[in-house]
Amino acid sequence: MFDIEACVLTDVGRVRTNNEDSVSLVRPNGKALLASHGVLALVADGMGGHEGGELASKLAVDEIARSYYASIAPPLAALDHAIRSANRAVYQASCATPALKGMGTTCIAAVVRDDRAWWAWVGDSRLYLLRDRQIYRLSEDHTVVQELVRRGLLGSAEALNHPDRSVLERALGTRKEVTPALGSQAVRLNAGDRLLLCSDGLHDLIEDQEFAERAGAGAIAESAQALLHLALERGGFDNTSLILLEARSETVNPKRPAVTREHVAL
Repeated sequence: MFDIEACVLTDVGRVRTNNEDSVSLVRPNGKALLASHGVLALVADGMGGHEGGELASKLAVDEIARSYYASIAPPLAALDHAIRSANRAVYQASCATPALKGMGTTCIAAVVRDDRAWWAWVGDSRLYLLRDRQIYRLSEDHTVVQELVRRGLLGSAEALNHPDRSVLERALGTRKEVTPALGSQAVRLNAGDRLLLCSDGLHDLIEDQEFAERAGAGAIAESAQALLHLALERGGFDNTSLILLEARSETVNPKRPAVTREHVAL
């Protein structure tokens, strides 16, 4: 029903010397696979040092993509299985090499098929829905502070500036097994809706409403670039990655050449 326009960006930031984020947008060439599995977007934010973080995030996005497109299960079940498979791959790699012990990664994964979106995640990389210049957060951070907020032990305002707000309560690859969080039900997309996947290098420096104002309309590449540049202007303290998707009616959007992966790095 929709053609998916996308912009994929990742940047090392102003402080770090290496990029531990990995991003991937997978759009199958084959019509049958595209119809059955849709387009898959992934953002992973690795941790565990220069080598470990980079490897963990790359292993995660590669294994999730491989497992998801090999599955015959419905999209959400396929995402759940794929993330669990990626967790095992990262965990096994960390156990096999002492220097990589403890490495891990966050991951947010979203699938768009026809006019619906499904998503799953581990950690604090996020997914937002931008609709009619309004913003809806579709994921909840797996952090120690967010868990305190959920239990009513900490207020939302206090959480914003809490010194431990980035301490993860759940990550992919740090333990033998992980339970991904799953979107409770698919979102039915309207023409013009946008999905924003991002690492904490972006959402730590930009308020939710600013996302709606700066990325809710206009050319999609320009909107994505504007978000990245804003994060860099505000310090760029971490690696910064995002994927901005838009559901567009095929009748008004010329088809582009089929691609397997799209990845732009500044």
